[in-house]
Amino acid sequence: MTQDTTTPPPSELRQALLAYGLLWCLGLYLRLTVLVVPPLIPQLKAVLGFTSSEVAIATSLPLVTLAFGALLAGWLLARVGTLPSMLLGLAVMALGSALRSLPEGFTAFMLATVLMGVGIAFMQTAMPVLAKLWAPGRIGRASAVYTNGLLVGELLAAGATGPLAAAWLGAHWQWAFALWVAPVPLLMLALIVGCRQLPAMANGSRSASLTLPNVRDGRTWRLVALLGAAAALYFTGNVFLPPLLEASARLDLLAPSLTALNGAQMLSSALLIFYADRLMGRSRPLIGITALALLALPLMLWLPGGHVVWAAGVFGFFTSALFIFVLALPAWLVRLEALPRLMAGMLFFGYLLVFGITVVGGWLNDLSGTVALAFLPTLLISLVAMAVTPRLLASRQ
Repeated sequence: MTQDTTTPPPSELRQALLAYGLLWCLGLYLRLTVLVVPPLIPQLKAVLGFTSSEVAIATSLPLVTLAFGALLAGWLLARVGTLPSMLLGLAVMALGSALRSLPEGFTAFMLATVLMGVGIAFMQTAMPVLAKLWAPGRIGRASAVYTNGLLVGELLAAGATGPLAAAWLGAHWQWAFALWVAPVPLLMLALIVGCRQLPAMANGSRSASLTLPNVRDGRTWRLVALLGAAAALYFTGNVFLPPLLEASARLDLLAPSLTALNGAQMLSSALLIFYADRLMGRSRPLIGITALALLALPLMLWLPGGHVVWAAGVFGFFTSALFIFVLALPAWLVRLEALPRLMAGMLFFGYLLVFGITVVGGWLNDLSGTVALAFLPTLLISLVAMAVTPRLLASRQ
């Protein structure tokens, strides 16, 4: 009787399920605490006296913090190792989010937000290292798993924070920032225990020094272009969809459009758990995904009536797919020892680029009064990303 070699032994299956379960739970906290702010904007304005510009800063500041925190995170990974870096990231992220529950005003809130963003940067930089260590032959699947957790975290924070604060917290609504991170100590304990059954992580070196991104490495800049395209598509889609609908007197379609956009992202990440590894390293699917995400933009802009809802769904589906591949590519491209530096460079320059693209898009919208022009910087970086994709994939070590 021929043995079925396609089914892994029970021990390997348990190990894989443990690894994917931990990756998903860690991914949950990559954006959850960031997206707690938008549902609480009315309270931040009415109770704490935040202005509209202060709310905008509170919402976008973690993006800038992620960029600068990534530089420190690369050094931390080399200095203390992967597990301590991830545990420190979880602790700093949870502490920063919890401190935002204290009613101390805008400055204290911003300082706590910066602290939280540094913790997320530590986590974000370590995630591809964990994916490569725990699933070296399934990097695409591992990246899709933790990205699915990231998207669930976004949906939980954006969708459940408001009802949670209204039903359970009432006048103590600000404690929502602390409540969401209450399970983090349990996650840290699970990570410590689970790592005993998973492949050993790289140890740090006390002689490691702060190493800046290698600006002479073409892979860094090509990954920056891809991250810029993926993240800019996501942010501009969410930021400029409301004014787009308002300009066409369809603001009643905002809720279903946002639901379709974010729900399709969940579907995309779930499908790529099974198919991402088959597409890794192939330039045509990656270019095609970027092109389809771009083509969904004019559909959202110019399709009449309720067709904008399904156009938003198409946009969300392909934008999420592109983001998953961008997160998976560094671990696929380089050896483990080179990964922290490459990730630090991609996140630092990439998120600064996305912040600039979003700001310039808003400025073009304000200047012209035309929502379509807000997407022009995103279009340009996406075209650059498609152009550099074949050379990036050909540079694998």
